[in-house]
Amino acid sequence: MNIKILILLKGMGKMCHEYLLEELKSEIEVKREKLNNLILREVSKEEVLKFSVELDKLIHKYYKYSNKKNEQ
Repeated sequence: MNIKILILLKGMGKMCHEYLLEELKSEIEVKREKLNNLILREVSKEEVLKFSVELDKLIHKYYKYSNKKNEQ
């Protein structure tokens, strides 16, 4: 494959990776705010726990992709 094409593809991958990280960060911020609102509304513990687990999974995914970015 042509070196210029490889460089372009690598740059596009980096842009996609950065976009994914920004999307995850935005989703984490929204879920964190919703979780805080759930706690303030005094909903059931099960509902708060379920939402908290979803937030933890997003945070884990963010750090997983963030670490991959640092390895490149």
